[in-house]
Amino acid sequence: MDVRSNPSITLRQLWHFVTAAEAGTISQAARRLHMAPSAISMSLAELERLTGTQLAVKRKAHGLTLTSAGQAAYAQAREILDLADEIVHLSGDDRSRVRGPLTVGCYMPLAPAVIPHMLRAFAEACPEVDVNFVEGYHDDLQERLESGAVDVAFLYNAGIDPGIRTVPLLDVEPYMLLADDHPLAGRDEVAVAEVGDEPFILFDAPPISTRVLDLLGDLGVRPDVRHRSRSYATVRSLVGAGMGWSVLFQRPELDLSYAGLRVVSKPMRELDERVPPQVSLAWSQSVRPNARARAWLDVAVATFRDADPA
Repeated sequence: MDVRSNPSITLRQLWHFVTAAEAGTISQAARRLHMAPSAISMSLAELERLTGTQLAVKRKAHGLTLTSAGQAAYAQAREILDLADEIVHLSGDDRSRVRGPLTVGCYMPLAPAVIPHMLRAFAEACPEVDVNFVEGYHDDLQERLESGAVDVAFLYNAGIDPGIRTVPLLDVEPYMLLADDHPLAGRDEVAVAEVGDEPFILFDAPPISTRVLDLLGDLGVRPDVRHRSRSYATVRSLVGAGMGWSVLFQRPELDLSYAGLRVVSKPMRELDERVPPQVSLAWSQSVRPNARARAWLDVAVATFRDADPA
C-alpha cells in the first residue's frame, strides 16, 4: 500500500498501537487513554487490516505480545509520533504545550528521593504530559533505554554502556551506617578500619555494590559480608537490628529503619579526595529524544540545581 496515494493510516491509530504495546494489555492501554477497551481493539484491528500484517497476539493470560512485524512497526510508529509532535511544537519553546506519553526509568534505590520531586515539578511545567515511571536496576534500565521502552532514566554514572548518554545532576557521598547502640555510634567520625572486622551488610545492586567494595578495598578493608540485599530498606533494617554495618549513598531524612530500629550515619572522611559518583539522567544515543524527553531533562537539571532531592 502506498500511504502517500492512500493515506488511510492515522496518527490516532499509531498512538493507540504504541500505547497498547507499552501498556502490555488492551485494558491498561484503555485506562491510560481514557477510552473503552473495545475502541482500542477496533483501532488495532483496523491498523492490521490496513498494513496487511498481524502486529500483535492477544492472550488473556499473557496480555498483548508483539509479533516480529509488530516490533518493527512499534519502533517506526514511535518515531512517526515523535516527528508529528515536533511539527506541532515548531512555533515555540512553551513547555506547557508539550503533550503525550513519557516513560521514565529510575534506579530503584533512587526512586523515593527523586521521583516524587520530579513528578511534582514536571506536572507544573508540562501538565499535558502523561508520565509513567518504572523502577529497575542498572542493567535492566539500560536495556530498556536502548530498546526504546524507556525514554529517559535516572542512573548512577558508573558502568554506563557506550550507547547511553548522560547528563550529571547530583554528586552523592558515601556514608557509614551503624546501629544506634553500636559502641562507636556516639562518635562524630569512625574510621573504616575500626569496624572492618565486623559483619558487613552489602547493598547488593551494581554499580553501587561494586563501587562500595572497591572503595573499601582501596582502604585496605576486605569486609566480612554476612548478608546481602537488593533492598535499601532491608539493609537499613539489618543494620538497625545490630546484624552488621554498611556503606550506603542515599541518606533518608529519618534515622529509623522500616522495622522501627534506630540507625546512625557517619561521614567517611577517608574518601574526601575521591571523585564521588553522580546521579545522572540517561537516554539512548540511538533514539532521538522527543519534545517530552527534552522537557523532562530541562526540568530535571533545574530541579537538581535548585534543591537536593535526597
